[in-house]
Formats: sequence, structure tokens, C-alpha cells
Amino acid sequence: MSISTTSTARAAVQLEPAQLEDMQHAARLLLAHPIITAQWPKSGALVRVRRWETVLRAEFDRVLGYRLDVGRTCARLYRRPAAVASNRGAFTGTGRALGRLGCSSLCLVLAAVEGLGEQTTASQIAEEVLRLRAGDDALPVDLTRYDQRRAFVDALKWLEDRGVLVLRDGEVDRWLAGERDGDALYDLDQDVVSRLLVASPSVLRDVDDVEDFLVEPLGASDDARTRALRHRIGRRIVTDPVVSFADLDPAELAHFRHRRTRIVRDLEQLTGSLVEVRAEGVVLVDDGDLSGESFPGSGTETQAALLWSAALLAAAPPPADEFEMTPSPWWVVDSDAADSAWDGVVEAYQSRFRAEYRDEPDRLRAAVEELLGRFELLRLADDGTLLCHAALARYRPETVATNAVAEPEAPTLWSGGVA
Repeated sequence: MSISTTSTARAAVQLEPAQLEDMQHAARLLLAHPIITAQWPKSGALVRVRRWETVLRAEFDRVLGYRLDVGRTCARLYRRPAAVASNRGAFTGTGRALGRLGCSSLCLVLAAVEGLGEQTTASQIAEEVLRLRAGDDALPVDLTRYDQRRAFVDALKWLEDRGVLVLRDGEVDRWLAGERDGDALYDLDQDVVSRLLVASPSVLRDVDDVEDFLVEPLGASDDARTRALRHRIGRRIVTDPVVSFADLDPAELAHFRHRRTRIVRDLEQLTGSLVEVRAEGVVLVDDGDLSGESFPGSGTETQAALLWSAALLAAAPPPADEFEMTPSPWWVVDSDAADSAWDGVVEAYQSRFRAEYRDEPDRLRAAVEELLGRFELLRLADDGTLLCHAALARYRPETVATNAVAEPEAPTLWSGGVA
């Protein structure tokens, strides 16, 4: 059931509990999947977003500065990240990252299909991509090379998954294989295409680096600057696995400390997820709705990560400045201690590893390091030293008693207990 409301900034607080929960579900869908169609990410998602369109538009604008656009066949949440991150990107249906070539192909395909009407083929799209790139060496395209053909097909399948391209006949993998009669016939949803490719050439005029995309002009008034700070902090909390206070600039940190209660309340009201605040930083706790992946999860990699993390934290004392106003979030473990901790995990649990890892525990360690790094809980220094984020302490099996930071009503350290 929807409600009738104007664009009031506080519309969400007017909802009954059951309505609020339904709206929050729609908000999480949009945060995890900024483009939603009749089939993506699941049946009924677009209907739910439409139901709360007015409330969601107001809340996303107020809390995060995001713009929601709902069209005839899709909904698009236009997001502006607060920082560049390596844990976000486009992935194929099998979980493989599109990578540089795949993302370039995706942009080229979207530019190509914009003028191809409502039905086309894989070969026609390829011809249009080549026509668009003709004579421009800045982004060379050679579809006789397998890696570029693979990237092109990955882009088509990414669009297939989301209902932008609807396969009517044939199979694009046959085109990839170079079969003489291999092709794929598609219906095109131009409503979605128009909302995926939205940047005009003028947007790129002052872009020399990827971080330039994040630059957002600030208003001259105090209210405009305060709003920009609130949005930057909120965006980091909903997109980053862990937000460390040490990574915030002084203005952001001061704003969060001054407006912490409001920021936390607004984010929890929008997402329905818990915002956990500790002395070292902030985590928005969700079950994978927002990121598509949760930690801890199931499987050998996650279990080994938990066991190794506990051993790593036991091998390293907390940072020397743990009782400072803004304690360091990183615990340092030298390479020998890290190796010893891993050897202990292998010795105790190798027989329980998944078959593929029993004879190759180093492969499992690499997978664990990648997993923890993806959640920004572990960093590997050039000298082999490991930096373990204090948030790992929330997963330890035993609580370690420490004092809270000497600040009125300050949250405890993550090392002070399990949340």
C-alpha cells in the first residue's frame, strides 16, 4: 500500500512500521542495484520501487544527495561515490569482473545501441561500435582479438541480465566463437538505455583522472557546505564496508562527531540496517542486501578468514594510540607472525578444508587475503607486513575488556568486545 504525499523532506517518518519496512526494502534494492527493471534484480523489484517512488526520491535526496529517476520500464538511482574504491565494479553473471576492457566495451555498446531502434543483432552492434571508434586511437577496438571479443560479449550479457537486451533468437557465444552463422537477435529497451548512458561529452572536459568524476561543486552558503558534508559521510557509510575515522578529512570528522545522532538515525531509517559506531570508525551492518555479499558468510574461505583473523589479532598488540581521540584502526602484524598464525590454522583445520584446498593451503590463504581485502579488513604492505583492521575484533570468539576512549558518551573500541 502506498501513501499520498508531497515532496516533504521527512516523508519516511510518517510511515507505519510495516510500510517503513517495505520502503526500506526498496531502498536497499536501489542501493545494491542502481538500475532496476521488470526482471532485474528479481521479479517484483520495480513494482516495489514504484510503490514508494515519492518517498524514496525525497529520502535519497535528503540523506545522500542521490537522484532517483523512475521511467516507463525501469528505475535508476544516480549515485555519486564519496571516494574511489577497488571493491566496487561491474561483474558478469558468473561473478567475473568486467575489468577495463569490459567496462570500456559496455560504454561503447550503450553508445552504439542508442541509435539502433528497438531490435538489433550482436553483429550490428559490433559494426556500430567499430564505426564509432573509427579513426580514434585513444581507445582502440579490434574485435578480431579474442580478449576484446570476450569483453564485448561480457558487455552484451551484462545488458541481457538486466533486461536491456532481450534475446529473441540465436546465441551470442556462437558469435564469440566466430561461427559463420553465429549471431544473436535482440529486442532493445531504449527506456533503460537512456538512463544508463547519461553523460554528455561536456562532462569529460575537465576529467584527467578517475577521482575527477567525484568532484562536486560546493555551494557558497553554510547550509550548502553542511549538506555536502552530510552527503559525503552518508555515501561512504552505505558504500564502504568499513569507514575509518582516520580516513575522513578534518571537516568530515568534525561534522560526524557533531551530527552523529542525526546521521545514524537517517541512515538506519532509510536502509533498515544497523549503523554500528565505534571509536575507530563506522560500519553499516547488513546481510548482503546492499553489497550482494556479506561477511562472515559460509564456506571454507570465510571460516579460514575468521580463524586466521583471531590468530592475527592475538599476535599483535592494539595500536599504541588506542586511547587517543581518533585511534588508529590498523593493527600491525609482521610477516613471520602472520605466517605462524596461518600455519596454526592449517595444522588444526586442514582436514576440514574443501578438497581443492587440502593439498594447496597457500591457495586458500591467497583467497582469504583477497576476501578480507575486499571488505577492507586487511591490507598487505610491500614489506610483507599485514595491517589488520580493528573491526576484525568484532568477530573474535572471546571478548577482550578495554576502556572506552576518554570522550563523553564515546563508543567503545572494536577491541573492547563483540557487537
